[in-house]
Amino acid sequence: MKKWIIVLLCFYVNIEAQMDIEYLNDVPVSFKEKYYSSYRNYNPLQVGNIWQYYDAEEDFYISIKILQDSVINGRRYYKKLYYPELTINPNSNISWERNDTTSGVTFMLDIQDVNNNGDTLEELPIDSLENPYWSRYKSYKYLSKDTASTFVYKDIRTVLVGDTSWAIIEGDTVITRSFQIIELFWTEEIADKFGITLFSSESPYRYLTGAIINGKQYGTLVNVEKASMNLPTEIRLENNYPNPFNPTTTIKYTIPTPLNPPFAKGGNTRGVFITLKVYDILGNEVSTLVNKQQSPGNYSVIFDANNLPSGVYFYTLRVNSLVQNKKMMLLR
Repeated sequence: MKKWIIVLLCFYVNIEAQMDIEYLNDVPVSFKEKYYSSYRNYNPLQVGNIWQYYDAEEDFYISIKILQDSVINGRRYYKKLYYPELTINPNSNISWERNDTTSGVTFMLDIQDVNNNGDTLEELPIDSLENPYWSRYKSYKYLSKDTASTFVYKDIRTVLVGDTSWAIIEGDTVITRSFQIIELFWTEEIADKFGITLFSSESPYRYLTGAIINGKQYGTLVNVEKASMNLPTEIRLENNYPNPFNPTTTIKYTIPTPLNPPFAKGGNTRGVFITLKVYDILGNEVSTLVNKQQSPGNYSVIFDANNLPSGVYFYTLRVNSLVQNKKMMLLR
């Protein structure tokens, strides 16, 4: 029998966050028979449920919350907010979900029309967690229309079912299962009664450190805003220095940590596509300084105007639909 104790010391909030997970080699046959005769719930849906995860690499917390429920077309759906700390547009991370107790499939309302057929009230499958080991199924999980552009994620995901294990989580003996969303390089471990206990885009894993599930609290919940206060939270374009300049100047900018995972374009959860360009007073592009995918953080580039005449120039930072402009002056 193996036992993992997940203990994460978070000194900047002066609190120890932990969830106790003990993985078992097996359980008695009588327990299995009783367990499998009962309904399993890998996606607990109740208003007020909260899951909180810790990212050791970035040193911050993120969360999933169920905000409200509503009856639509005769079925009850729950409004789930994924990772509001990781996006400049929290509405893009909303999913209305319900569990079908007959088929075991979790569905979402296609409120963003991600399959682009004009129907925003149809159901799309996102999880089918009772599928057998090493099987595959199709899912619309983490598909989203890019609300900042006309980009639409039309490609349905392929989910590969991985290992099944028994585990004791906070005193409850439950089934845990692993799943890989192949196109996203995204792995999740999902436990009966608890939901997602860890996830990762390649590495490292983000572990469940605290939760409120159906009115009961597990582990420790911290103030996410306080835990994330040392992270850049907005795109920022700085004034160039020196200004006026001749012939070089430095431009600094900041990309927040991070933008919209796992809903970012192409499924990238670690960065966004950035362009930084320079224009003359007539609006003609004179230089492209950045034109690539970049991870969150602080950046600086040097603009060399050696071949340009004196005058006023503008530099423009674009991240999706967000645009920031600054003015600079070249003096010979």
